[in-house]
Amino acid sequence: MEGSDAPDPTWQPPTEDAEEVVTEALRDLARWLYRQLEAEYDHLTSDEAIEEGIIVNEYTFTEGGRRFG
Repeated sequence: MEGSDAPDPTWQPPTEDAEEVVTEALRDLARWLYRQLEAEYDHLTSDEAIEEGIIVNEYTFTEGGRRFG
């Protein structure tokens, strides 16, 4: 209730270990995000993904490996 001085009936004081619980939850999230990014990086730098990008973008190369065209 914005603008009201009435206390929020759902409010309760934080538990003693609230900071530790939140910190651990955020660390779990960070680890999960890191694993997701690592998996995406591994996929995007895989031989299959690079080959697909070359084909889709119609890149051509010389025998020496230089980009042609």
